[in-house]
Amino acid sequence: MSKKHNKRIVSDFTRYTRELSIVIIGVLITLLITNIISDRTKHNEVKRALTLVKIELEKNLHQIGLAQQKWETEQRIYNLIKQHIDKIEELPVDTLERYMKVIGDKHSLTASNDSYEVLKSSLLMQYIKDKDFLSELSKTYGNISLIDNKLNNYTNTKGNGLNHMINNIDKISLEKWTNGSVYDFYSIPLNDNVFRLFIYTGNTLISSDEFEKCKNEIKSIINEIGKQSN
Repeated sequence: MSKKHNKRIVSDFTRYTRELSIVIIGVLITLLITNIISDRTKHNEVKRALTLVKIELEKNLHQIGLAQQKWETEQRIYNLIKQHIDKIEELPVDTLERYMKVIGDKHSLTASNDSYEVLKSSLLMQYIKDKDFLSELSKTYGNISLIDNKLNNYTNTKGNGLNHMINNIDKISLEKWTNGSVYDFYSIPLNDNVFRLFIYTGNTLISSDEFEKCKNEIKSIINEIGKQSN
């Protein structure tokens, strides 16, 4: 084989190697750009999902604040009643009238977890590296649900007391309760042992501290979402 022929083979191989290298580099660059775009897309998707969760938590925080205010208002009149439970007439009529609707009030949250459930089902959580944050996020939604359950339990316990009273008084007393004086409106339920027990123990079913703890956890996770979205 001549030297000229050998040189041509070397030259062809060199050219082939160079062209192959260019193709490989091109493929690698394409893959790198694709991965960068994919990562950026996932980051933006996570950011959008967390923004929706943040908005949802802010709404839930507001609802918990309203529920706490309503519950604490009810506790104020019950504390007054406990001090005068057998002498309800000692309390001013205008005070009792102001709180009359409280006895029948229902307590619950209109909290939502839709955005959080979407985040979980979308598999975007795997792109959030801070697992402690995810744990706290899950815990926060769990505590919101716990507050809701406790409020429902509180309402059901009060409802059971009122139903027990209604089912165990005569028609005359029932008429006085619904159409009598403001003192009748309070004293007749208070004469029922089940409802009276609720007046004394209902505030143990949930507390202001639990509301505050839940609100603080929500505020904390909202701040963390702000950091995660950057």
